[in-house]
Amino acid sequence: MALATNGDATGRLARGKVNVNDRALVDKVLARYPKEFTGKLRNPTHLMFRELIQNADDAHAESVEIEFQTKEYLVTDKGTARVNDLNTIQLARWVMRNDGDAFTTKDWERITNIADGNPDERKIGAFGVGFFSVFSVTDCPIIISGGIRTRMFYENNELLVESGSYATARDWTTFEMDLKPEADLTIPKPFDLSRFISTAVTFLVNVNNVTVLFNGSVLSKITKSRGEPTQIEIPQGLKSTSPSNLFEVTSVKAIAQQVTVNISGQAYRAGSNSHSFRKKSKQHVDPATKPSFFGRKSSEANGYSILPDTSAKNFSLDYTVYSADVCTRPPPRMARGIEVATKKKPPKTFLFEAVHFTSSEYESVQRDHDLMRCLNSVFMGPQGLFSERDGEHEAKLFVGQSTSETTGIAVHLSSRFIPTVERESIDLANGQVRKWNEELLYVGGFMARLIYERGMSVVRNEWSSRPDQARKEGLFLMKSFTFRSSPDSNVAGLLQKAFFECTPNLAFPIVSDLGVQDSKDVRKPNETFASFMKRRPVLDPVPEAEGMITTLPKWYKVSDYTFRDIVDELNQRVFMEGEMVAFITWWIKFCFAKWGDGNTDDRDEVKKQFNQASKRFRPTLRKSEHDTILISDIRKFVNGKGWGSYLRAEDPLPHDTIPISFTSRLDPLAVRTVLGWEGLSIVDWVQHIAVATLNPDYGRVLEILQSLWSSLKSPEREQIISLLQNVDCILTSRGLKKPSEAYFPEADLFGDLPVIQPSDFNEQMLQEFGVQSFIPWSGIKERRVLFLCLVYLPHPRCTPYQLAVYLDKTLDIMTAEERMELRQMAIFAGTDGDLHCIADLYTPAQWDADLKLPVIKWTDTYARNGSTVYLERLIRLGLKTHPRLDVIIRKASSQDSSMRKAAFAFLVAHLNSFYSNYDPADFQHVAFVPCGKSTHVQLGTPEQVFTSSDWELFGFKRLHYSVDKKEAARLLKIKDRPPASAIVKVLRENPPRDNKEAQSWFELLSRKGGFTADEIKEMAELKIVPIHTGGDASLVSWVQPRQCFLEKPDDSNVHHRQLFNFVMFNPAASTFLKWCGAKPKPDYNDISEALLQDPLAYLDKAKSLKYLDDLRQVAVGYHNLSTETRTKMKNAEIFLGYCRTGGQNASPSAESTQCALRRAREILIADDMESHRLFGEYVLVAPKEEVFDNFYRAMGSANLSVHVSHTIEMEGILSKNGEDLRSHILHRLNIFLYDQENTRRSDVRVDEWHKPEHFKVKYCKRLRITKCLDFEDALEGDRSKLTTLCDALAGIERTREGNHILWVADDGSESRPDWYDMSVALCRLLFKTRRAHDVSSLMTILDASLDDLRRRGYEVDDMSMPMPMASQFVTPTVVRSPSPDRLPIISRSPRQFQGWLRDARHLVVELFTHRKKSGGRFLSAEMEQLMDEALKLCSRDDGNLDRTIHQSAEHAKRGKKQCDVKYCSASRVTDLKYCRRTQCDMAVFKATGSNDPPLEELEAFSGVLRNLAQMFDLIPVQLHIFWQGDDVELMGFNRNRVIYLNLAHFKEKHFEKLSSDDHGKADVYGAWFLIIAHEIAHNKAFWHNEDHELLFTALVQSRLTPLRKLLADVAPRV
Repeated sequence: MALATNGDATGRLARGKVNVNDRALVDKVLARYPKEFTGKLRNPTHLMFRELIQNADDAHAESVEIEFQTKEYLVTDKGTARVNDLNTIQLARWVMRNDGDAFTTKDWERITNIADGNPDERKIGAFGVGFFSVFSVTDCPIIISGGIRTRMFYENNELLVESGSYATARDWTTFEMDLKPEADLTIPKPFDLSRFISTAVTFLVNVNNVTVLFNGSVLSKITKSRGEPTQIEIPQGLKSTSPSNLFEVTSVKAIAQQVTVNISGQAYRAGSNSHSFRKKSKQHVDPATKPSFFGRKSSEANGYSILPDTSAKNFSLDYTVYSADVCTRPPPRMARGIEVATKKKPPKTFLFEAVHFTSSEYESVQRDHDLMRCLNSVFMGPQGLFSERDGEHEAKLFVGQSTSETTGIAVHLSSRFIPTVERESIDLANGQVRKWNEELLYVGGFMARLIYERGMSVVRNEWSSRPDQARKEGLFLMKSFTFRSSPDSNVAGLLQKAFFECTPNLAFPIVSDLGVQDSKDVRKPNETFASFMKRRPVLDPVPEAEGMITTLPKWYKVSDYTFRDIVDELNQRVFMEGEMVAFITWWIKFCFAKWGDGNTDDRDEVKKQFNQASKRFRPTLRKSEHDTILISDIRKFVNGKGWGSYLRAEDPLPHDTIPISFTSRLDPLAVRTVLGWEGLSIVDWVQHIAVATLNPDYGRVLEILQSLWSSLKSPEREQIISLLQNVDCILTSRGLKKPSEAYFPEADLFGDLPVIQPSDFNEQMLQEFGVQSFIPWSGIKERRVLFLCLVYLPHPRCTPYQLAVYLDKTLDIMTAEERMELRQMAIFAGTDGDLHCIADLYTPAQWDADLKLPVIKWTDTYARNGSTVYLERLIRLGLKTHPRLDVIIRKASSQDSSMRKAAFAFLVAHLNSFYSNYDPADFQHVAFVPCGKSTHVQLGTPEQVFTSSDWELFGFKRLHYSVDKKEAARLLKIKDRPPASAIVKVLRENPPRDNKEAQSWFELLSRKGGFTADEIKEMAELKIVPIHTGGDASLVSWVQPRQCFLEKPDDSNVHHRQLFNFVMFNPAASTFLKWCGAKPKPDYNDISEALLQDPLAYLDKAKSLKYLDDLRQVAVGYHNLSTETRTKMKNAEIFLGYCRTGGQNASPSAESTQCALRRAREILIADDMESHRLFGEYVLVAPKEEVFDNFYRAMGSANLSVHVSHTIEMEGILSKNGEDLRSHILHRLNIFLYDQENTRRSDVRVDEWHKPEHFKVKYCKRLRITKCLDFEDALEGDRSKLTTLCDALAGIERTREGNHILWVADDGSESRPDWYDMSVALCRLLFKTRRAHDVSSLMTILDASLDDLRRRGYEVDDMSMPMPMASQFVTPTVVRSPSPDRLPIISRSPRQFQGWLRDARHLVVELFTHRKKSGGRFLSAEMEQLMDEALKLCSRDDGNLDRTIHQSAEHAKRGKKQCDVKYCSASRVTDLKYCRRTQCDMAVFKATGSNDPPLEELEAFSGVLRNLAQMFDLIPVQLHIFWQGDDVELMGFNRNRVIYLNLAHFKEKHFEKLSSDDHGKADVYGAWFLIIAHEIAHNKAFWHNEDHELLFTALVQSRLTPLRKLLADVAPRV
């Protein structure tokens, strides 16, 4: 550079030009980059590629191509793509292409100006020098983009540019670099270049594909792909804002990223320039040379030139990119400073991304690394994502591309750091830029902490399922996030500071022996506490953890153990014995060391914590984990330096004594001083082991005692002897015995005594214990082994004969108990060589061989010694002279034919002598009786063999002809015929095959007879009657006897032949079938079953008239059908309904009817003739008979009148007074309703009609009634005819207030009232269910005089009393029983309650007096006897509690004054099912479909009934409770003299009263007292009539005094 003169002599200024040497300037810019990126090395490629790839990413390029071309390829376009050695090929041109945005005018301007950077804050480029890296390899680069070609070249060291239009086939931007002639460049190692590029694309925004080519052929291809991001929740407490609030992390995402590298075989063969970076130790260690986070030590990696493996290689790496959205808030001054330094404004938002490889990801790469026989993994090595195994390379800071700056931890960080010009480090020197980078490094520390916390969370979750892998991953994390120095120490320092300080309030997780724990909860390893501290997490003592622990700040430091830790450990778990020994040893040493010199500082507080600790442990010898010892329960220890030195660890100790292992090596004085325990004495120990359940090794006990015996004092000896006297502690030849049961050897006369060996123990000690020198005679009963010696081990002092002699001498003086025990001992030898009880042996006899009996061993030698006398003695003792009955019968059933014949003959021959007690029932399962017809004899049991041959017809066995039928059958008690059970079994399993066989069988059974009712019932259930179906005689089916009929139907029932099974047998066979339920002809039960099975077929075969006849039979007997059958009938189309045809005005002769089968609910009962006349052609009605009315109604049919509504219209209302007619009607209604059943009554309150406002009579000139049929099952037809309007003479109107007005049409004449229309209107109002004669009956009562009514039998005077309400539960008779709703106690206030008993007694007396007028059959004089009988008839229902109680309605036959008393009607109860018993043992039932009864109310109710049962001399089981929750008004009922009481009524009416006060209790007890009395009276009086009332009142009156006493107990304040 030349400088012009500053001025001339006159002082005028002169201007000149600064000359710039462009070539030198470019060279100086390139010189600022590190050596490895310039041309100093062989291949100066990476710098240029880094810059051009970054420029392509800024231009939004997705694909980049790098191509190396030879001169030959450029000239001929056919250069060699496949060569032997890429390392030696001389290149002429490098080409780089990208598919990004084409150059704009500003881009062309900037690229020709050095240091004119990109002003776009979204771009990475800042200083404008990146492109000029191409001048490291070329002097004339060419750029082709957007149809323009620009060439740059030097001329006289000045850099010039020429441009022109240029057409290309691909719309890509291309950089062509003709290599410098002096460069002499070859292809960069494709493997190394691929490694560099795979790292370079990590954080690029746009570039995803990079292809490396040679002369048009692909050498390698690098592809990057990213998955969908996943939002990461930033933990609370993690400070996401930098210290100066310059940056804020708004969100963090985890993005799965995959990088794949495909290297051709040719490229792989070219090898690599990488080599080991392991260095020898030096005085000063460069931080950059510290061991890598990603590697482990292994052999060095050497460079290769040519490799033998020519196959293509594929590499793939999956990892996670953590991407944070960062917003900036730079102050104005900083923004200006940044803009000055970078020539662009600071970005408002940008991404901060980080990559950390997990242990498994690293191991995956490491495996690829190990599998490569020649080269490393493409992802590992210099400038790779992973460092070399032993290399210096660590995780880098990226500013688009990687820099030389490391993070100090194993996390790559990429963001908008502001680098130095050469882009190899970040600028931490320039003021505002430094502040920007420092604040941004805080975000880096924040991201590192977030990744660390996330990783440790995964480790924590996997610790329980995969502890080894989780530990490995956790230690890897700790090592990875241990900060080391970086080239610029400030970088690692700032990152470390942010890493720890971004979460000041959060715990710091580290790996311990118990998993991931807060560092403040983890303790440093300490061998002193390791043996008993198991719950407190301890630092994992491995090198991977040490580095991080030393760098933790003080608030995260790992501390030493504290005394509080030890106390917590004692309280948290049960120690094992070894752990507690270690703890006790430490505690004693600790106490002596801390306070042994008299120092008392904090002693009381420490000992207080120690005493409050749990201190529980489980001894080693105790197997159960719950068998533990509490140190606070220990009072004694074993002095290991005294007598305790003889004890071993396994010797039992008292529960309050610490095991010897605890104190064997401790000073006894220290134990007493520190722990306050006393030494265990030998007497204490013996007293403990003498417990029967302990079962110690007494050989060991005696060994210890023998060692100490001479040194023990007399009192100690006496105590020990006393403790062991009744203990099996002496080891003898027969096991452990009590001292008094053991013997010295000289006492063993027969060789079977429990003897000791004198050499084993101190003889003097054993004598003092009570070991015997001889055996008493009474001991013989225990010497069973003695007699074994007589047979197998003869004793020189005892022979079998001597045994018999001995017994002969001692038997008479033995007690009866001893002789019995002797008989039961197996001590007698038999000829078979075994020992037997005397009762199992036999005397020698001639039949012994045939019967193979065990005979006593009695040789001739004994006989010569006079053994007969001794043998008789043995017979008296139990020796048998002949076999027992069961033995001989067992032998008679043997498979051995010779022994069987001999045994049977012996049995028959000696039945009268030896076996007079023979009973065949005792041997009903033993087959020993010969039977059968052939010569091959069969065996049968006495129950299977019979003397009569008749039963062979059924397959039974007959006594064999070889046996004397008369004599043997008599002796063996063989029956003439089989029992009924056997016959039933044959009938069940093999019924007769045809009519002929059936007749012979049934005839035999009828002729032989002899069956009980239960047996007949069982046979009646069997399908044993063959029926031939169809015309084929071979087709046979079987039916039960009750399903067939014996009499041929007459002409009136000829249709039954097609509907039922008729059989023809002879009289004898028919008699048997009658026993089993066969009937002469079908009845209502059979007909109902047939109807339900197929009603249409039945109708088709029987025709309508016969069908109606059969249906009439069912109607008459339907009350006796089962509940199940009645339920089926209700839903079956078996009911005949008739529809009138011909119109409502047709004459009777012109009318015709049609019939159809329908369900009962689809048919109406024609209770209103007028309605039937009007609407008969639109509905089906039941046959017009009362039996059908009742039957259809029970099955669900409704009355026609219910479905016909009446609307009256009055014309010309008259002022005529209707009071006389009203009074007349009310008076006669009393008479009419007196005999009517309440069940038919509507809810109209006729009893209130005496009030004028409730019932009035009015007159009008004309009365018209609109009648409308509303029935959903009406037949199809003219729907308009379902409503009709007609004139009437009377009708009733119901007002809005619910009152009633009887309108009477009056035409002005003085004629008598039309009682018919009035009766129709009144009956329609009064009854829910109307009968045909209701209207005529009421009309008669209205029209007749009182005298006429008296003559007709009406009790006019009594019937004229005011009528009762239909809803009242009061018996509407002259003498009324007090129903529970009328109890005096319920209607009285507490103040009046004192006299309730007096009022009740008065009521009963009044009832009793009224009863004298009744016409009942009970006489007052008989009342005591009747009450007694009624009480005794109270039955229990516990015969089979699993059965269901079926509904059985009360009989339909009722007297003139009967009515349905709803509170006491079994007809209101559905089927009941037994469910439980109360605590008072009362059976409880529930209605079908009901839930289980409430338990609290049930037990309360049971208690009330138990107390009241005593009033009637009943026990609780005679009262039964049922639960029918949907009928609370039902109080109870009496069925078959079993009383059932409703829990639902008690719960609704009385349960709350029972717990209120004494007045409430008295109400409850009084109510149920009368209910029980009411039901008891039903035992003798079924109906609610005068007899029942009289008996009820008598029962109440007789029990009032006991009731008074009961109420005084349960309700004393009443």
